[in-house]
Amino acid sequence: MTPVGAALWRQLRAHQVYGANTDVGKTIVSTLLVKALSERSKVGFLKPVSTGPLDEADDRHVKQFTAGNNNVMTKCLYQFDDPVSPHLAAQSSQRPDDNEILRSVHDTLASWSAKGVKNALIETAGGVHSPGPNATSQADLYRPLRLPIILVADSRLGGISSSISAFESLFIRGYDVHSVLLFHDDYYQNHEYLDAYFSKKDIPLLAFSKPPLRPKGNVTLDSRAEDQEVMSDYYKSVQRSFDFDSLLKRIEEKSEQRIEELEKMATRAHQAIWYPFTQHQGMEPQDITVIESAHGDYFQTLKTSPGADKKQESHLLQSTFDGSASWWTQGLGHGNSELALTAAHAAGKYGHVMFAGAVHKPALSLAELLLQNLGNPRLRKVFYTDNGSTGMEAAIKMALRASSLRYDWNSSTEDIKILGLKGSYHGDTIGVMDCSEPSTYNKKVEWYRGRGHWFDFPTIGMKDAQWHVSVPDMLVQELGEGEHFESLNDVFDLDKRLQSSTGQRYMKFIKETLDKLVNKYGCKFGALIMEPVLLGAGGMLFA
Repeated sequence: MTPVGAALWRQLRAHQVYGANTDVGKTIVSTLLVKALSERSKVGFLKPVSTGPLDEADDRHVKQFTAGNNNVMTKCLYQFDDPVSPHLAAQSSQRPDDNEILRSVHDTLASWSAKGVKNALIETAGGVHSPGPNATSQADLYRPLRLPIILVADSRLGGISSSISAFESLFIRGYDVHSVLLFHDDYYQNHEYLDAYFSKKDIPLLAFSKPPLRPKGNVTLDSRAEDQEVMSDYYKSVQRSFDFDSLLKRIEEKSEQRIEELEKMATRAHQAIWYPFTQHQGMEPQDITVIESAHGDYFQTLKTSPGADKKQESHLLQSTFDGSASWWTQGLGHGNSELALTAAHAAGKYGHVMFAGAVHKPALSLAELLLQNLGNPRLRKVFYTDNGSTGMEAAIKMALRASSLRYDWNSSTEDIKILGLKGSYHGDTIGVMDCSEPSTYNKKVEWYRGRGHWFDFPTIGMKDAQWHVSVPDMLVQELGEGEHFESLNDVFDLDKRLQSSTGQRYMKFIKETLDKLVNKYGCKFGALIMEPVLLGAGGMLFA
């Protein structure tokens, strides 16, 4: 089942309200924004998870102070009675899993969009990292939706630190913060410092007066009515005194800019980028996949509907499975917060290190881990390079140099070749291109020479619920028709595979071929280069 992806509608502007801490005024900010937005059009307030007494629920508060306003819709998805963190409050109830929560949020927003709601606020519980019902940090729980953020900063002592920390936690997870709001405090003056901090990041900040203190003592009907009247007056006063229109206009502009940029990206990319592994003849902007974001195993891509009326489109994004794990570099999933934090820590601690006669802890730890787990005494050192192609270049240079020294070959006068597999691909740099047989990837490159011999090979696939070794037509006479294996474990059992009929015949075929190439034709082979298990660009072949 495809997981819930990023939420973006053409007509509905949905923002998620996060707090830098607990008790910073998220619901008061939400109520003010709902009231201001409702003067323009329909607005929805959604509380995905709420804890505590029902009559004190945040959605009830918003509903109470927008009573009679037909432009306001409020909803809470999951309510737990205990006034504690959601992961504790949910223990005594049948808790929803994280994907169910995301699906409920997405479905609610989709429903509101269909009903003509123009703006929606989704308010979280507690602070940025307060846990959800399944103990997942909210910053991670709601990340797949990638809703733009309204951050409620902390105006209290220590609030500068907690507010910036909250922002950085969201930012490093790929969220876009559209605005920051907080209470004005003349003593601590957090708003002044934070305004200067966020203005450098083009994030508008609005500070407004604090709400009146709630009456102390036992709650009675009279005190409740008085509190409601005082808060009602407070909301009216803030709306009169502060320029919410300018803030809302800037937020709206950011939302429109996001959509506009996405819809223009393909055309701009078509003009500015030459794509690898792409046939450019007849290529049009609509052939380019626009990736808005990524999470887990999926890209969030812009929907393309040729000829469709854009005004009639609803949800603008779709989840697109990343079938190649971003060319085999993203095995742990996109938007992985642990990887993002680790990378950010390394960037903050080192930046770029010129790795010539130097070492730092991550490089040393990884090298030792690789050597320990390889368990091959012949492999005693690790060489680092910066990408796949240059890594292959370095490996080939080392192998050819070692062979020349071992056999006393003169590489300046003798042609030293490599051994490989048909259909192999090792990179785009000119040296490793020569390590593959002629193909669409290299044969039209002027310097390509193809310096090697490439063996055809049996492939493995499943047929009729059984693993089957298929032999290429050119090798049937030498290897036979192939054979079956009972399980994938048997396929990976090297000893068993080598003792099989096909394995024995294939080894004989390789030895006889090499003997002919070396002794009859005088070939010198300095390296064996191959893609283990799976050939990628050659056709996703299970070798």
